[in-house]
Amino acid sequence: MLSIGQVIDTSKMINTWKLMHNYTRFEEVPLDTNLHQLQRDYNPAFKQGFSYEYLGILGHALNHVDFFLRPEADAFVFGVGWDPYLKTAGRASFFNTKKPFTSLAYSTIPVVVWREENVEFLHTQNISPFTNFGIDFNILAGKELYANENTRVNRVGLFGSHAKDKYSIFGTFYYNDFKVEDNAGLVELDTFLKGDAERPWLYEMNLVDAKSQYRNLSLFMTQKYNLVERQTFTDTLGNTTTSGKTLSVSHQLHVDRHMKSYEDEVDQEDLSPVYNNYYYYTPNAMDSVSEDKISNVFQLILGDPDYDKISARVYAGHEFRRFGNLYPHKYELFSHMDTISTMPLALDSVFRDTAEARFNSEYFNDVYVGFHLAGPTTGIWDWVIDGKYYLLGYYQNNFQVNATFSRRLREKADLGIRGSMELKRQHYFTSHYSSSFFEWDNDFPSLFKIKGEAFIKSDELELDVRAGVAYLSNYVYWNQDALPQVYDHDLLILSGNFSKHFQLSGYNSENKFLFQYSTAKEVLRLPLVALYTSNYWKQSLFKGALITDLGFDFYYTTKYRASAYMPPTGVFYLQDEYDVGGYPFLDVFLAFRISRTRIFVSYSNLLHGLGFVGNNYFTTYRYPMKPRTIRVGLVWTFYD
Repeated sequence: MLSIGQVIDTSKMINTWKLMHNYTRFEEVPLDTNLHQLQRDYNPAFKQGFSYEYLGILGHALNHVDFFLRPEADAFVFGVGWDPYLKTAGRASFFNTKKPFTSLAYSTIPVVVWREENVEFLHTQNISPFTNFGIDFNILAGKELYANENTRVNRVGLFGSHAKDKYSIFGTFYYNDFKVEDNAGLVELDTFLKGDAERPWLYEMNLVDAKSQYRNLSLFMTQKYNLVERQTFTDTLGNTTTSGKTLSVSHQLHVDRHMKSYEDEVDQEDLSPVYNNYYYYTPNAMDSVSEDKISNVFQLILGDPDYDKISARVYAGHEFRRFGNLYPHKYELFSHMDTISTMPLALDSVFRDTAEARFNSEYFNDVYVGFHLAGPTTGIWDWVIDGKYYLLGYYQNNFQVNATFSRRLREKADLGIRGSMELKRQHYFTSHYSSSFFEWDNDFPSLFKIKGEAFIKSDELELDVRAGVAYLSNYVYWNQDALPQVYDHDLLILSGNFSKHFQLSGYNSENKFLFQYSTAKEVLRLPLVALYTSNYWKQSLFKGALITDLGFDFYYTTKYRASAYMPPTGVFYLQDEYDVGGYPFLDVFLAFRISRTRIFVSYSNLLHGLGFVGNNYFTTYRYPMKPRTIRVGLVWTFYD
């Protein structure tokens, strides 16, 4: 008799997984050793999406053009601009290796005056056949081309796992630290479009002393124990039968902290046009805001979706939340006393308004319950239903339901539909916030969202096609004054995604196409079309010792009224001054692999300055992208 537990294939050189199904299952993912896309991996955000509203320098804030890739309503609102960069438990890869595995990567713009750099280091090894640990370290840095835009990013992670027989445990610790200078974009767009300045750093920017810091600390641990296991019997004739179901318990602990700070030297007599208000009486603006969460989830799991026709989970969770921010506390301060030299003596006490910084915190305890039903992943039909309901706390009476149904077609593709419905209270800081430059106190109704999508997906055919529609009620947006506001009408979003890799002999074409239409363009502005295509010739030389890719990348969005960016809060908001898009970004590249070393050279924004496109290379209002740029990089992996 053999009990089927949480088994690792120790015969493989390297196993890699991600945690799925609310961190209760680990599913295999391929190790990234591809040569192509190396020229875009210098920016880790491209692993989360291909199209962004971007401030133009590595490590600074960006905003997904694809609306459905933007963080959910409960995300820390002042950090969403850095979310695509974050190392998190949900994005972590876990390893089991027979030999230590190390990966080193470096890319740079080799310019002395200004540059961008990316340094990555990953090392993982086993301390037993079923126990692994690793470190993941990354530095992103940008040296200013346009004034006051330097960036410095440190992303550090520790991860580990143990999985054998009935018990498994996975854990991560991540520290994401973003230090950026904020110039608030160009003062004069027309001057830039005409190319009047002799050097890019001579263009006048709106802010010269402002800087921000965003930090995220995350500790995660999940463990699972099989109380009862499915049994396999082999008789004397070699016939194998199975019986019973697996019954497991699981626990997750997640500690998460987000912090955003902002500093600037403010001239109160000549306030920058970036700021509409200033609530202090000192020239030094210092804002600070934070959100902390400690989450514990307990789950009871019956069955295994890899073997059983139906598996089920029920779970309960508790989330402790703290919201805090530094705010100007206003009061009257005694200034001086005037005396009048007449009899009798009269005293005139004079007061003036002032403000001092105080830190305010508010605490919540959220309690929720949920369920999860799933069909077999190995059958023709695959389906999942998941529901969650908050009993107490800040999100009391909120709920979320998700469902996916798919069918396997000729062992090559999955055809299916998925949908979700949720009621979610707006984030705390969209309702209550006070700082040097902004303050608001709102009572917004909860967001209600219904989304449906049909899809065809095939890893073998390298095809992903999706068509969807979403209905939103009480959508919160950031208006032209960079203040949160609720849209008092319902809105619909239609979307379509197409991704396909075509190959003919050595010619390869990788294509991504995004279509979006919003019925409320006054509050949600999206390009009708975003397109990315990469075309290259792959050639193997010297009996496979050298493999080369030579080709070009092309990126384009239709014109639309793209977002502006507000440095003190780090939010993207509406602007009515300028249309962005319609500019073709064209890059050429050469990449090659020798043994386990991959090297690339790229020449970006090739069309910059040509008469029919000019200098209109923006993806965000007032923030230009880079002009023509050479970038080089390499990745070296070894596991000997």
